[in-house]
Amino acid sequence: MSKTRAELIDQALINLGVIAEGQSIEADLVDKMDKVVDPACAQLSQLDIYYVQDAGEIGPTGGEIEDSAFLSLAAYIANAACASFNLPADTKLMALSQIAEATLTTLSRPARTRRTLRIDPAVAPVRTYYWGRT
Repeated sequence: MSKTRAELIDQALINLGVIAEGQSIEADLVDKMDKVVDPACAQLSQLDIYYVQDAGEIGPTGGEIEDSAFLSLAAYIANAACASFNLPADTKLMALSQIAEATLTTLSRPARTRRTLRIDPAVAPVRTYYWGRT
């Protein structure tokens, strides 16, 4: 299951502390946060941290954000949006953003590439070592 762009914006606003859980969200807050989502996702992609395949459209509409990356993306975007909401740099948000970067890096790493090749013992060559022969 995946999350939408609107859910990502809602979670980022909650992380930012602009709205409380269960409080109705004003349209101007959503518009401000919506303008931060695309640049933040582009920055993550350029830094080779994480690539969001479908972040949705401005509005907010659409989007298929993986559940595994949802909370980390919301934390990263909330930190990136501090200036847009005239909030001072918060050490808690910066720490959560750094943790989010590490988590997103882990999520985007490739599968283990160097696997051990197993050979059937019946097919394996016979190895004879001649030690001590002169």
